[in-house]
Amino acid sequence: MIPCAIVGGSGYIGGELIRLLLSHPKINLVAVTANEMAGFPISKSHPNLSHVDMNFNTLENIHPAEVIFSALPHGKLMEVIHSFSGKTIIDTSADFRLQNQSEFEKFYKTSHCAFEKTKLFSYGLPELFRSTIKTAKNIAAPGCFATAAILSIFPIVAEQLNKEIIINAVTGSSGSGIKPKDKTNHSFRADSFYAYELFNHRHVPEIKQALLHKTGHDIDLTFQPHSGPFVRGIYATSIIKLNKKITRSELLNIYKKYYSDDYFIRLVDDTPNIKWVQNTNFCDLGIETNGHTAIITTAIDNLLKGGAAQAVQCFNIINQFDERTGLPLFSSNP
Repeated sequence: MIPCAIVGGSGYIGGELIRLLLSHPKINLVAVTANEMAGFPISKSHPNLSHVDMNFNTLENIHPAEVIFSALPHGKLMEVIHSFSGKTIIDTSADFRLQNQSEFEKFYKTSHCAFEKTKLFSYGLPELFRSTIKTAKNIAAPGCFATAAILSIFPIVAEQLNKEIIINAVTGSSGSGIKPKDKTNHSFRADSFYAYELFNHRHVPEIKQALLHKTGHDIDLTFQPHSGPFVRGIYATSIIKLNKKITRSELLNIYKKYYSDDYFIRLVDDTPNIKWVQNTNFCDLGIETNGHTAIITTAIDNLLKGGAAQAVQCFNIINQFDERTGLPLFSSNP
């Protein structure tokens, strides 16, 4: 059993990490921190875990842990990373994803006080970067929108079939985090659908960086997020202008070429539905083309494949466990 701790366990991703790590057969969860909640039972933030006899702790009490899962808000891990010297860190925030400091500070609107540590982190999208994750000391897990977008278009970019790419993506309210904000309360979100952060979403440089690193190709990308009236899930529709004519069968074979060995990628016959991926680590992809334009539809659970479960998938790869270990494999939705 590997002793692990969760730092920043009071939010939605933190709650999912607690649930996953407590049921993981290879993990001993020794501490969960949440400074504002220190001393309170974890059920104070996560009533679904009321049967778990564990209190939130402080950073000073995580020393037995060999692995730190960080679910701190963006900008916070960089401030305390010195506390985790010698430990493996799997981070679900954006602090060490981007390799360009000016881009980080532009898109996250904060200065970076530990950017030199970025070189110690490997990007944690298993389906593309499994080989580097295997030997990594620390992992910067991808953002939720970035996960859906990258997996959606990677095979087309890798085959250099793309011209212009437009991605419209919709997220549920849990993507805004546990703390209430002006546009996250129920009276605003219910029956609501709207676009936000036009041309300026923080996951755009992450998407482009990952694809450039993996394929060597820069892309012409327009990414537009939307807020949807549901709690968990991301649905992305990627529209790719192709530079040569291709049939659906040929395009489907390209996706099978890149993803046939990836358990958590499912190529569906029609279009996916967020219902079918909720509470799982799956990414469902629908593939269609009229010959000149491809439309790839993608569904993931933003808190799991876009957050906590993907972090655990990386943990499994680092430790040479089956990638499915400790991860939910079935949605309860029909």
